Amino acid sequence: MTMLRYFVVLLFVIGFGQIALSQYPSYVSYSIENGGPSNEIYTILQDKDGYIWIGSDAGVYRFNGVQYEHFTSDDLQARSATGLIQTASGKIFGYNFKGQVFYVDLKGLHVIKNWIGPVNSLAEDNNGQIWLSSQKGNFVINDQTLEIKRQESKVVKFSKNGQPFTGNIRRNEAGKLYYHHASLLIERDLQGNETASFIDASFDLAPILISNSQDEPWLFGISENKVFRKEKGKWMPYTDSRLIDLLKDRKPNDVKQIDENLWINTHTGVIKFSLKDGSAELFYPNIAFSGCIKDNENNYWFSTLHHGLLKIPTIEIRAWNRHSGIDEVEQLSHVVLAGRTIFACGSAGELLEVNRINNKTLLLKHDPQSDIGMCYYDPIDKCVYFNKLSHIYQLKQGKIGLVNNLSRAVKSMLHVPEGYFFLSSQGIYFTKVIENDLELNNQISDGWFREICKSPFGNGYYVGGNGGLMKLDRKQGKWEISKNYLEKQVLSVSSDSQGKKVYFLTFDGEIYVIDQFGMCNLFSNQLQSYRASKLSFYKGALYLATIKGVLKVNIGTKQRTLLNIKRGLPSNNIRQLEIHNDTCWVASGKGLICIPLSSFEQAKVRGVVHNRGISLNTLPFTSNAIPTVQFDDLVTIFVDALSYSSNGDFQLAYRIIGHSENWIRVPGSLGRVEIPRLPSGDIVIEVKMIDANGSDSSNILKYRFKVIPPFWQRWWFYMLIVISVGAFAYLIFTVRIRSLRKKQRQVLRQIHLENELRLTQQNALKAQMNPHFLFNVLNSIKGYIYENDKKNAARYLSDFSNLVRKVLEMSSQVKVSLEEELEVLKVYIELEAMLLQSDFHYTITLDEKSDTAGITVPSLLIQPYIENAFKHGLRHKIGRKELHLRILLDDEHEVLTIEIQDNGIGRTASARINKENSPEHNSFATDAMQKRLELLNHEKKDLVGIEISDKFDSTGEAAGTIVTIRIHV
Repeated sequence: MTMLRYFVVLLFVIGFGQIALSQYPSYVSYSIENGGPSNEIYTILQDKDGYIWIGSDAGVYRFNGVQYEHFTSDDLQARSATGLIQTASGKIFGYNFKGQVFYVDLKGLHVIKNWIGPVNSLAEDNNGQIWLSSQKGNFVINDQTLEIKRQESKVVKFSKNGQPFTGNIRRNEAGKLYYHHASLLIERDLQGNETASFIDASFDLAPILISNSQDEPWLFGISENKVFRKEKGKWMPYTDSRLIDLLKDRKPNDVKQIDENLWINTHTGVIKFSLKDGSAELFYPNIAFSGCIKDNENNYWFSTLHHGLLKIPTIEIRAWNRHSGIDEVEQLSHVVLAGRTIFACGSAGELLEVNRINNKTLLLKHDPQSDIGMCYYDPIDKCVYFNKLSHIYQLKQGKIGLVNNLSRAVKSMLHVPEGYFFLSSQGIYFTKVIENDLELNNQISDGWFREICKSPFGNGYYVGGNGGLMKLDRKQGKWEISKNYLEKQVLSVSSDSQGKKVYFLTFDGEIYVIDQFGMCNLFSNQLQSYRASKLSFYKGALYLATIKGVLKVNIGTKQRTLLNIKRGLPSNNIRQLEIHNDTCWVASGKGLICIPLSSFEQAKVRGVVHNRGISLNTLPFTSNAIPTVQFDDLVTIFVDALSYSSNGDFQLAYRIIGHSENWIRVPGSLGRVEIPRLPSGDIVIEVKMIDANGSDSSNILKYRFKVIPPFWQRWWFYMLIVISVGAFAYLIFTVRIRSLRKKQRQVLRQIHLENELRLTQQNALKAQMNPHFLFNVLNSIKGYIYENDKKNAARYLSDFSNLVRKVLEMSSQVKVSLEEELEVLKVYIELEAMLLQSDFHYTITLDEKSDTAGITVPSLLIQPYIENAFKHGLRHKIGRKELHLRILLDDEHEVLTIEIQDNGIGRTASARINKENSPEHNSFATDAMQKRLELLNHEKKDLVGIEISDKFDSTGEAAGTIVTIRIHV
């Protein structure tokens, strides 16, 4: 070692401080500071339903693990309460320091008014009577009638000098009563027989405590440092120094047997005394204890006179922390096992040394005050090495020395026969001499490395770091990395030498396993939320240091068990752990913890839920009948969920049977379940509790309700709906039938109209092709033939054939183009002109706007009026005969006007001639056209309009007829 190194060593000051520390189980405090009713508690009791009852200077309280329920009465003359017991009927009896005796039942707290005077203690016998000891003697209170009677003893004569003859009265689990008078202890059996036994003359005027025991009680002097137990029918002093020395100068307040231990609660700590082997332990000597119980979930509860209630989840788990007087080194980062000694490193560089045999502790303060990056027990060198500020120190035989001042930021190390491995944030180093500086020539690999373990398959080692898990082998005299199994950050590695496996933990909460064949497989995942930092294999299980406690993963079943604050740890922040001899040693954020591995196997008892009543729309429902509620009533179910191990971290859950199998969860701290809307009918609601571990309560509450449905779900509403639907359906059916019938009538009428229209067209055809016209035309053509006028005969015969063809074609069409209609008219007029055989002239005038090809008109509509012009006007005319056809189109109103004008004899003269020639003549064509006009206008209103007027000359004589036809196009 260089001179510089020696100089550096001299700069460090090493201080030693021996302290007398004890390891105590961790507790949870319930005091005024966190909502408790009082810090001064005299008595504690758990009733048959699981509630914790507290007698304190603030009165009587019932505790469900979350809320405190106060019981009081206007008749009380003092707030304090003590001596709580529960009778077979379920009542809680107690008394106050004013000498009042009271009881609590379902209706509240009641003061027994026929008693007043000092009370020393209460106990219940097997006959339902409460025994009361006082200065005036023994009294019994009937549990049902509350009648009080003096109880005279048959074996002793009580003194009447005013001295209390009974300082304590107790009942054992077998039902026997024990009470103290002077120097005697009286035992009363189940049949009422009493036996008096002498204790010690020193107790003639001194009070004693009688233990609550399963069988024979133990007797403790309150002012005398004496303990007695019964041996061969006599009370004999107990002299074992292991207990007597602890009792020295300690005033016992209460003694209770729990399992195979006596718990002696004193003003300066609580003593656990083993009835099996006589060992004794003192816990918390700075706390004044007044009583204790073990609840249904195996939690220990201690009442104190200054610190409220203390709950200890387990006695087996012990801790060295602020309760042990080591506040300054409570934050620990490393723990190592060195034979019989445990070393733990503090956040300021201190080392806590604990002897596992006698539990003596030694606190070593070491400068500089800096955190320790590595702590390692070297079984070869028989010392502890630790790293601080890139310096390695050696702790051996109580002395600390610097061994290497250039060691880099070492995270872990391992001493093997060949030399020393150092894993740091700058690489892996190997040196044969620990004092040698870690130079680059000592470097095996660059990178950040954390842990190393020996291979269970033979030679070589496994190292974990940011680059993954790597195999380290020695080749040609040098160590080198031979394989990289997983290229992700590895936090911890541990080997199973017997099972030939290597387990390692990655940053993302996954555990991998490498078997003897070198295969790497995923073992467990979904551990990321635990943020585990350390993994250790031990006897078929993996133990992980996490921020949620110590997690155990069974190798075979992969079942997980978590130890945390709720199960007895002082902190969930576990930073490192070591396991040896079925004990797990833990460095945590609140001290050093010793965990027997059997603690992982202790199954906690499931909690229970109790009914506290229901309310409807915030009003209490007090009847025993099944509640009848409206569907929209607010139903509130009040429950008490007792799960003391959950520390208030539990949930309530409910479901409605037959409507949903899913449980609806609500915060357990509310103490109630609110259901704003219920399904109708007879329903059953189930309520349970889910504790902090996810386990259901041991019981499920069931509530029956008769829910009146809303009006729209009642039978009369359904009937009304059926009737309404039926009526509506009938109405719709009727309307539909009427509509169908109407449509049917319209269709029939349409068919009828179409038939009539076709008939009128046929009639029009008949009018145009009437026999007289045809006969006359053919005769005229025949005349031309006889006259050998072949040209006219051929022309008229061609016109005649065209007319017949056109008329036949158009007779089957409803509408034709104006152009086609005019072609037929021209042919017809030419043939009619041939028949007149006199001077005849006609014109057809078209408006320029009239598109004869694009405008449609009813077929054969104009011809009958042309025929009438010839038949009734022009044939009887003497002289020049004229016929004018004029067609106009009104674009604005979309009206086609057809005007037929002749210069015939007029309608009056024509009617007279027709009457003279044929009195009963009725114009067939006129009637047919009138009918057709009606049908056309029925289909479309005002489609065709006819206007007929007469013409007169200047003398008033008839000068012809004007027919005006208006068609909407």
